[in-house]
Amino acid sequence: MLNGTLARRYARALFDLAAESGAVDATDRELRELTALLRDEPELKYLLGHPKIEAAEKRAVMEPVFAAATGRLTRQFFYLLLDRRRQDFLPLIQREFSRLADEKNQVVEAAVTSAAALSAAQRRKLKQTLCRVTGKNVRLLTRVDPELIGGAKLKIGDRVLDGTLAAQLDKMRRELTAPF
Repeated sequence: MLNGTLARRYARALFDLAAESGAVDATDRELRELTALLRDEPELKYLLGHPKIEAAEKRAVMEPVFAAATGRLTRQFFYLLLDRRRQDFLPLIQREFSRLADEKNQVVEAAVTSAAALSAAQRRKLKQTLCRVTGKNVRLLTRVDPELIGGAKLKIGDRVLDGTLAAQLDKMRRELTAPF
């Protein structure tokens, strides 16, 4: 709970600075890339989290990474996290920052899980429909789960629409076993 609160505070502070400088989208992209790098490179994550390695040495390791394609704001923010030994909060901070950026840009994320891969035409039509219904831009995330047998499950925010075959069979079972 405390970690989430702390991550929200860091994300809000970074978001406010990024908004002032007009760099919300760039900072969001950079945070996503940095989070993915630390997730995909466990040795780097271990090195950055090691308590016996000084912050200056950690900065020296990260400098070539940042020199390539990271803005000053993201770099200074990550160095602040390193100095305070809070770099492990980066995924939580990135998630909250992305939520704030999506809110600012009127973007909603829709996750679709289906039994089979959706075609490009199906994705396009679903995205258009969701844009019309929500009144916002939609970032469509698709996932295939062969255990669903058929149908799809859609999640937007905290709302879930379950049109899977398993859900329909379960509903039918409940209706047939319910007392008259």
